[in-house]
Amino acid sequence: MSSSSEYKPETPLEGEIIEALKKIISKEGRKQPTFLRIQLQFPKANKAFEKVKKVFRDLDLDSDNSLSLEEINEAVKTLGGTATEEEVKALFETADADGSGDIDFKEFVLFICVCSLLGHLKEDDSNLNTAFICVVDAFSVFDVNNDGVIMFAELDEAMDGTAGKDVMVARMKEMDKDGDGYVTFPEFLIAFMSWVGSDDDSDEDE
Repeated sequence: MSSSSEYKPETPLEGEIIEALKKIISKEGRKQPTFLRIQLQFPKANKAFEKVKKVFRDLDLDSDNSLSLEEINEAVKTLGGTATEEEVKALFETADADGSGDIDFKEFVLFICVCSLLGHLKEDDSNLNTAFICVVDAFSVFDVNNDGVIMFAELDEAMDGTAGKDVMVARMKEMDKDGDGYVTFPEFLIAFMSWVGSDDDSDEDE
């Protein structure tokens, strides 16, 4: 299989996401987490995602469990974002994983995380920050070579000696929709939310 360094971003925005991830993961003084530590953070991440879900509901003015581009533009302003309408549109299209023209809750979290990753949101919301940091930490465990993408050839090293390794590798392969041997950050985030127990179809508060 080819080296992950040969991965070519499909869009300029994807290239920005990759570079931003590499910068965060390689930041001086950052301690690389273990997969066990990430698993221990799942309840905390789920709680943070549930708080983000409340933000999503507040922004969903027509209560159809999805946000349009117009609603997202308002959301960015509400959250103190700095992205231009053109940047928001590009981010929206990246988050709209199923190409429906609207984004559901999981896609909204992806939108918010990518906005944070690229510096388009304030950093004073602890819930958004907690969720964002946990996702990036989890991604970094599997991105062994810090390429900004996950390559299946790296997984044996990342999962060495880990309980449930076969299941995790199988899940990773399910994310690889085009079968190119790579998992990008947006693909990873959508799956990660299911791992921690935060699903967009659980609409009732506990």
